[in-house]
Amino acid sequence: MHPASTSPVAPVETGSPSSAEGVSRGERGAPRAAEKPSLARRIAATRGEVLLVGFWGLTATIVGRGLSAALPGSSAGIGPLIVGVDQIGAFASQFLVVMGVATCLRLLFATLECRSYLFHPVAIVSSAAALPIILSASSRNLPPAWLMVLMGISSSLALVSALPAVRMPHSRAAGLVLLTVTCGSIVTATGRIVALYASHQAHAGLFSLARGVATLGLALDALSLVLVSTWLVRRFRSGVVVVLILAAFSGVLVWLGGLEDDGGGAWPLVVGRALSALTVHPDPFIGSGVRYFVELGAIGIASVTLWLEWPSGVGAALCFALLARVSGDVPLCSLMLMLAALSAVRASLHGPKSEPPAIEPSGRRAPLEVMPVTR
Repeated sequence: MHPASTSPVAPVETGSPSSAEGVSRGERGAPRAAEKPSLARRIAATRGEVLLVGFWGLTATIVGRGLSAALPGSSAGIGPLIVGVDQIGAFASQFLVVMGVATCLRLLFATLECRSYLFHPVAIVSSAAALPIILSASSRNLPPAWLMVLMGISSSLALVSALPAVRMPHSRAAGLVLLTVTCGSIVTATGRIVALYASHQAHAGLFSLARGVATLGLALDALSLVLVSTWLVRRFRSGVVVVLILAAFSGVLVWLGGLEDDGGGAWPLVVGRALSALTVHPDPFIGSGVRYFVELGAIGIASVTLWLEWPSGVGAALCFALLARVSGDVPLCSLMLMLAALSAVRASLHGPKSEPPAIEPSGRRAPLEVMPVTR
């Protein structure tokens, strides 16, 4: 009889200790690979919330800030329309605050895997400090000092969040736009503070300085719009067409709003008042037509980028950044800036799609090959 070791039906041990160690390492690495789908599912679970917040953010901007301030006194017999638009704007603002705070917390949990040591404490402390202030601002008027604190907290989170987003190629556009919008928000808020102080002191020189600061803020706003438009053109084939259509539509609305002083009727009056309400004060040393065009272009581009680049969420980060570019001392704008910051970090964590792992004919994953090491 032949020994069992030489039997043709007995298994023959051909594996070396190194190969066994490689298989064991592959088995230990399997749970790590299994963690990636859970991260993807967690990111995809926030898509509906992000889209909902972006939609109501656009609604609160157009209806709450624009139409609700433009309709009163524009025409006779539109009392029910004015009341309805005012109610829609109020609901959109309140809903945006509640849903935005909840989504901000969801995004915070999804971004805690960021390897930046500076991001973790700043994100947690900023969210814990800023979100209660935003909730409080939805029901009462806050003192200017609290609004300045809110601007500082949201701006610090945005600046820290821009660093990991800029490092990754697929989220670099969101990081650059976030940096530009944050700087523009700080500059615009500074101009508002200087203008308020100049009005109290009746100082014409300080008010001219405030207008100069506002001009710099408008330049940064235009730069952020150019960056997002460039990203849209380079990322998608039809991006040029979309940008041209939005630019033409914005130009028509600016021309229609310019007919307000000529007595062109009710529509030019409503459009002109809405555009004036959407822009911030003090007025920069640039014509109102340029300001109106930048504002309308930012709203149009934001409404397009919200639906793009899923599941990474780069488009959502760009949308929130464009909606936050008005001024950092406005509570809703601070909330949008925080959402843009966390969305940019989430986009940096969700890299480009990787190739699927190798599969053996039996359906199992191929074990890792371990190269021999010579000591």
